[in-house]
Amino acid sequence: MTNQEKDLNQTFEMQELPKELFTFEKAQEDAEGLTTKPISFWQDSMRRLFKNYVAVVSLLIIVVLFLTAIIAPVMSNYTLTGRVNDDYYKFAQLPPRVPVLENFGLFDGTLIKEFTQGSLNEVGYAPDEYKIVGTFTRNRIEYLKVKEYTYKYLDIEDRYFIFGTDILSRDIWTRVWYGTSISLLIGVYAAIIDVLIGVVYGGIAGFFGGTKIDDVMMRILEVLYGIPSIVILFVLFMFLTPGIVPIAIAIALTGWIGVARMIRAQFLKLRDQEFVLAARTLGASDARIIMKHLIPNVVAQIIVMVSFSIPSAIFYEAFLAFIGIGLDLSKPSLGVLINDAISSTQGAMTYVYQLVLPSLVLSTLMLSINLLGNGLRDALDPRMRNN
Repeated sequence: MTNQEKDLNQTFEMQELPKELFTFEKAQEDAEGLTTKPISFWQDSMRRLFKNYVAVVSLLIIVVLFLTAIIAPVMSNYTLTGRVNDDYYKFAQLPPRVPVLENFGLFDGTLIKEFTQGSLNEVGYAPDEYKIVGTFTRNRIEYLKVKEYTYKYLDIEDRYFIFGTDILSRDIWTRVWYGTSISLLIGVYAAIIDVLIGVVYGGIAGFFGGTKIDDVMMRILEVLYGIPSIVILFVLFMFLTPGIVPIAIAIALTGWIGVARMIRAQFLKLRDQEFVLAARTLGASDARIIMKHLIPNVVAQIIVMVSFSIPSAIFYEAFLAFIGIGLDLSKPSLGVLINDAISSTQGAMTYVYQLVLPSLVLSTLMLSINLLGNGLRDALDPRMRNN
């Protein structure tokens, strides 16, 4: 470096300036266009989920049903299989009766029965124990529609049964909520097994996509998918004794295929991303890449699949109970209660509450979980982040 260059550098050399010459101000959040603090993916997803009022209401309904299913059987004065009273005939098939609501004509302990004029006289109702609400003709015979004040007629006005009693004088309230807990257990067990098998199988197939391993695994999947699930269930029940865990396993073994196909598609999309190539370059093993890089990126999809697997499993169990290959009456699920109401109730139109109440709980539970699943899908979808 020449002397002239040295002199020039010295001329432009930075001089340390005293701090008193500067005024320090606090940085403004909007200086860089930032109006809010940055949030994580899960925080953003939860924020958008709770903006979905349908999903929030569905979540609250699920929580209420879940807590009631746990607390109600424990707090009940009656057992699952025991009669509410030793007087079997008197306490059989009592209609629902709820304090306060009965004053508004809801759950007021009344039944609508059909009589001819002659049969009505034979019953011997007192004037305040019944009311004629209509007439109709069937097979040229005139019938009377009679509203029976059942609790007054049986002289048990001091008793209340919220969901009534069944043909064996068992408390339906206790049995419905016990059945709800059984159905939820089966749904959760089946969903967990679905996810475990589907993630492992689909993850391996997707990670090795395009190879012989993937070809063989997908051909097996296509064969299983082509077999009707009901056939697989019948075959499994030839070797399994009906129970909560066996039924959950049987349902899961026909439901994991959808999870496996979804996971495979996600792995095929992610395996060639830059972060996976970087991990492979650094010497990460296949197992580490799958567990540390690929599966965490499909957790959102797995959560959504679980939310849809639970109501599907609950429905399948109810269907199996309806056709007579579900749980036995000692541990009834909602499906078993519905089947029992249809098969054992004489005069279905008279004692329709025995069918409607467990069906209503089952439908509400399935609908709420499905709506919550839709909300989770929308909240966890990155393409809808701006909504």
